[in-house]
Amino acid sequence: MPSFQNRKAIGDAHEQRVTQELNRRGWHVSRWGQGILGEPVRYALHRTSSSLRWTPDLIAAQGRQVVLIDCKSRMTS
Repeated sequence: MPSFQNRKAIGDAHEQRVTQELNRRGWHVSRWGQGILGEPVRYALHRTSSSLRWTPDLIAAQGRQVVLIDCKSRMTS
């Protein structure tokens, strides 16, 4: 099984690709979710059953429309 750092690098590249494609289509995209939290908070969330563990990766807006995107929901670890 690949290490966490290897899996994270693949996931990060996928998020970047999704962000670039949405930007190309006129969306403004920002990072969202656990990926931007500090290590102590990620560690605590990882060991809880809180629904906060499953927040999306990105948030995007176009005009007044806002969407939350979980880029890696279909990626296996």
